[in-house]
This record gives sequence, structure tokens and C-alpha cells, in this order.
Amino acid sequence: MSDFMCDFCSAPGVAWRYPAESFLAYITADIAGESVGDWAACPQCHGLIAAGDREALTERSIASLIGVNPEMADYRDELKGELRSLHARFFDHRTGNAVEVV
Repeated sequence: MSDFMCDFCSAPGVAWRYPAESFLAYITADIAGESVGDWAACPQCHGLIAAGDREALTERSIASLIGVNPEMADYRDELKGELRSLHARFFDHRTGNAVEVV
């Protein structure tokens, strides 16, 4: 497994890469962020993606985010909506099947 972090939950030990087109990930105030190219996934997130369980993928992502940033817990519902939307854009821009990272 690689030393990269999962693009979904930030766990170390990426095992899968998802080919994807670049896309506009977010816009807030005067700042825009772009998702550039492929997405990395840990074994757990890959399993959720392969199973088509987008809700569990979002739950895993938000739990990880709040675990590292507990001060964000009050914004859980809003953040969950943003992550759900970001993941939807990932699925819309995915260009192929997962490739195992060696």
C-alpha cells in the first residue's frame, strides 16, 4: 500500500486509485477549489464505493473529518451535505474502474 492518504476519509494506506476527470470541487466566497485527476481510496472506502453505498461512504468521511476536527461537530449536517455533493461530483467525473495500487 502507498503512503498517500485516502481522498474520502484521509486514512493512510491507499490501496486503490479511481481514474477521474478534473472538476470544480467547491466555491465559497471568493475561493474555488478544483479536484485534479484521480482519487485515492483506502480498502474500506473502496469497499463502500464498490458496493455502491454512497451514504456509508459519506458517513465514514464525516466521522473521520469530525474525529480530527471535533470543533466542527456543530456543523455536522451541513458538512455531511457538502461531502455528499462532493462525492456525487466524483462519481459523475469518474472515468473508469478502480486500479489497485501496488
